[in-house]
Amino acid sequence: MPLSFTGLSLFEAYVEKVMRAYDACGMAVAIVDQGQPVQELFYGFRDREQKLPINQDTIFGLASVTKSFTCLAILHLAQQGKIDLDAPVSQYIPSFHNSHREKPVLVRHLMNHTGSFWPVKRKTVEPLARKMGLWGSGMDLAYSIPFSQAAVQKVCAGLDAQTMPLGMPGEYFSYSNDGFGLLSDIIRTQGGEDTYANYMKKHVLQPLGMSRSGCGFLPPSGDSNAAVLYEKRDGRLLITRDYHDNAFVMMGGGAMKSTIRDMERYLLLFLRHGDPLLSPDSFRRMTAPYASYRPGIGYGYGLSVSELAGHPVYGHGGSLTGVSSAISFCPDAGSGVVVLCNTSGVPATSVAEAAMLWCLGQNPSPSSPKACSPWPWSLQQKACGRYVCAEGSEIEMTMNGGEMEVLSSGIPHSYRFSEPGILFLRSKMTWSDLTVFSDSAGEIFAVRYGGRMLARV
Repeated sequence: MPLSFTGLSLFEAYVEKVMRAYDACGMAVAIVDQGQPVQELFYGFRDREQKLPINQDTIFGLASVTKSFTCLAILHLAQQGKIDLDAPVSQYIPSFHNSHREKPVLVRHLMNHTGSFWPVKRKTVEPLARKMGLWGSGMDLAYSIPFSQAAVQKVCAGLDAQTMPLGMPGEYFSYSNDGFGLLSDIIRTQGGEDTYANYMKKHVLQPLGMSRSGCGFLPPSGDSNAAVLYEKRDGRLLITRDYHDNAFVMMGGGAMKSTIRDMERYLLLFLRHGDPLLSPDSFRRMTAPYASYRPGIGYGYGLSVSELAGHPVYGHGGSLTGVSSAISFCPDAGSGVVVLCNTSGVPATSVAEAAMLWCLGQNPSPSSPKACSPWPWSLQQKACGRYVCAEGSEIEMTMNGGEMEVLSSGIPHSYRFSEPGILFLRSKMTWSDLTVFSDSAGEIFAVRYGGRMLARV
């Protein structure tokens, strides 16, 4: 479907509004249609201080968009008979003992965040590298065999330490970066390469012609066309090219860096239903919804699964220090979108949704949730309490003057009720869903917010 000029004007107005609201320093958007790049739009700067522009080959972080690459690699290995998605994780990673669980966590559970893991404190690169004497050595830790081996031991120990799992494997969706870390180790050990980063380079990126993409921490800092990373902390703007900041010890959940030109090639693979790396059956498995992710949105293998303007749409977003990213694609319409931004906390997924609406001939502005009747009074009272997770999120619901008040990390948020047990919290230009979960006795034991299960305390 040809992109309308009116749509372009509306889309750019929306992007400019987002950039102002979130103080975004630079953003790149590309749209692929019917196998060809048809729009490449660049806003702001890759380096705000020096006013350096963005182009097709500017390197950005992908953060959790990496998870789609990880599942692509797992499925590619499964096609070759090297991995069984229905095998216990412990079959491939003996240091994962499946402790305190009645049933084994399977490989496919990791791929759709249903491994029964509560969120855990983020395990990052720098502390482990310092402990091993590797920090500051000049070695790129993404390609370090000793670091990869130590990282999987650390992650497995943390997951096995959970004495009360989140239900049975496959029962609940709860976003798990450590679960995707384990997938990267399965790729490392079963893929015939010494590190996840090397496997991805040789067996995914090179076959797709993605020559400026990779998992390395050091190459962007030495590249003249890499985006500076921006994040506000305590009112100060952090400026760096150092992708070590807040990076996971295992690469499969968020280590990939790429460019608009390379990501266009990546989108083409999905618009061709996985060709040349995935069989049609593997592509169907990757894009089938296995778990409920958000209201009206499922989760496949490293991809969200939703409907937009009557079309099935798949994608993923990502966020790390100095990184906001998203991909979205609709094989039915032959359209794909990538959004890359060098500023933390920018709603790249909303920008990608707006671009996809434009591709589908709709108004390129994401809609807000519909206002619904309040939850039953008894449910509001039962939901009141404090919910926390080890990653740092906290939700508190209280009754204040006969109305429910919702605080996220101590800050009151306006919200809209949805169906009983679901509401949406407002933050600047976006809405975040919150869902309550009850046990067999009808008692609320957790809420899911930001994709994570937060336990009641």
